[in-house]
Amino acid sequence: MNYKKILLGAAIFLAVTSCKKTFDDLLNDPNNPTPAAADVDLFLNQTQLGFNLFTSGSPANLASGYYSASDLGAHMSRQEFLFFIGGPFYRSAYQPQSFDPVWDWSYSSDATYGVGGVINTANALIPLAEEQKRYVNAGIARVLEAYTYGTLVDLFGDVPFTEASEGAANPNPKTDPGATIYAAVQSMLDSAIADFQKPGLSAGPANDLFYGGDTSKWIPLAKTLKLKFYMQTRLVDNTVTPKIAALIAENNLINNPSQDFVFSYGTSVSPDSRAPHYAVNYVAAGSGAAEYLSNYFMWLVTAQKYGGNVTLNSALNTTTGDPRSRYYFYRQQPDYNWANPTALQCYTKWAAGIYPSWYPSVPDQTCYCLVGAANGNGRGYFGRDFGDNAGSNPNAGFITTYGVYPAGGAFDDNSAGGKNGIDNTFGAKGQGIFPIWLSSYTKFLEAEAALALGITTNGDARTLLQSGVDVSIKKVMGFPGTVGITPPASLVPTATQISNYENLVLSNYDAAASTDAKMDILMTEYYIALWGNGIEPYNNLRRTGKPSNVQVAAAVPDPGHFIRSFFYPSVFVNRNLNAPAQKDPGNAVNKVFWDNNPDDFIK
Repeated sequence: MNYKKILLGAAIFLAVTSCKKTFDDLLNDPNNPTPAAADVDLFLNQTQLGFNLFTSGSPANLASGYYSASDLGAHMSRQEFLFFIGGPFYRSAYQPQSFDPVWDWSYSSDATYGVGGVINTANALIPLAEEQKRYVNAGIARVLEAYTYGTLVDLFGDVPFTEASEGAANPNPKTDPGATIYAAVQSMLDSAIADFQKPGLSAGPANDLFYGGDTSKWIPLAKTLKLKFYMQTRLVDNTVTPKIAALIAENNLINNPSQDFVFSYGTSVSPDSRAPHYAVNYVAAGSGAAEYLSNYFMWLVTAQKYGGNVTLNSALNTTTGDPRSRYYFYRQQPDYNWANPTALQCYTKWAAGIYPSWYPSVPDQTCYCLVGAANGNGRGYFGRDFGDNAGSNPNAGFITTYGVYPAGGAFDDNSAGGKNGIDNTFGAKGQGIFPIWLSSYTKFLEAEAALALGITTNGDARTLLQSGVDVSIKKVMGFPGTVGITPPASLVPTATQISNYENLVLSNYDAAASTDAKMDILMTEYYIALWGNGIEPYNNLRRTGKPSNVQVAAAVPDPGHFIRSFFYPSVFVNRNLNAPAQKDPGNAVNKVFWDNNPDDFIK
């Protein structure tokens, strides 16, 4: 026997395997952990960050023209401005590839966007966490995955679920019915609640980006999400009313601002941790804001209740107006003295009170071109009408932009930053939040349940409406102090202004002659309180048709069918052999399963 050859062979084998182990170790990316890494906290990081990208986006995704789930909903509900990129019709407002990031942030496990998808990372995390008895991590992953699946259904309808996590074993997963996925979402939330109630739990993970490891806050969130998804099915499922009633009666929901479910941003520019809309709009001095705000939403907040005239809380004005206006919006110019047809194509018609014949016919009670009446009471709120696909005029330094709440911008203190150019030192420097679910939303949802379903355990609809408005105003007014901003005392809304506003809302509610009209008041106030979260107003609009006065498309009398669900993303229909045929919003109304409202009841 040649021992020298055996020893040499063993040495070579050990050297090769040692090198392979060394090289394999170098291939492990700590930012995109694999199951072999078995680090539950790293998987939790990825799940949370992917969830944030899916729901609220990132500066890079906004700048490239792609959208998050929140922006998509905000555009369709007129909370944000929607540019009809391919022509003046709904069917050309988007392209299938517009939805690729949302899809990838949901499902993908690759690093195309620097973060793995919520669903794949959550499904990798959960069995590892259970094996290590890290039940809080597992519960958090289940809550985020449940919200993601429910929102995918809300955006697209039927999507992959039962086969979605089979990976390389099944690269062509089939879709499941939306109702089936919604039922699974409820089961996921029940499993999460069970995780959070396991005996002997220690403190939650230190890298809990939402509640800082406070396990006690995750159960009310999970139960509130159960309520939200049940309410979204109330039109098509007659079994949900007792389930809704039970959740409300148990009263273990997000009812206190300390329980609010938000993602908090920072002020770092590189790497960019700022709120997306701040990062896009507060850039180089002199360049002005990059995004138009929605004329309709600004009008609804500042002018609709006041005959079309904008009211501001100011030492030079009255004590009327929505107390949140200076927090929501930052005016780069305080008036319309700059306006001319070059900077604003529709200005001549606006100033003369001439409106397109097919546009709503009462100028002082609807918005067109500029917010406010043509008598000079607009006071500088300048955005764009829904669907306006005209080219960008030289007006970036004039347009109104995002304020201190929730985008971390500037409080509107009449300084008119556009004269000198807003930049990335303004306001809270991007230290905003994405308001995923706030306690005020719970109040409005309970008010809807009281009005539509007769569930008045926690009060009647009127009482809950007032509570929702009051909690929203206090949340918004208290936000600057949490990010180091102190508004001028003379411009902070007074107790009288807050009371006047709430009394006006209640007076309008009392005067509403029907349940439908009362629902319109309720859902309009909910819509205003949802500023910064576009997911819920899109759902509410499809479920209730409210607000009923949403602005019609500005470009043509008949823009086609309102989008009741979006195109399937191109990465799904082009790469998956089992994907359904692509939708055509221009030829058919493609509703999600819980939307049984008539065709074209939203224009």
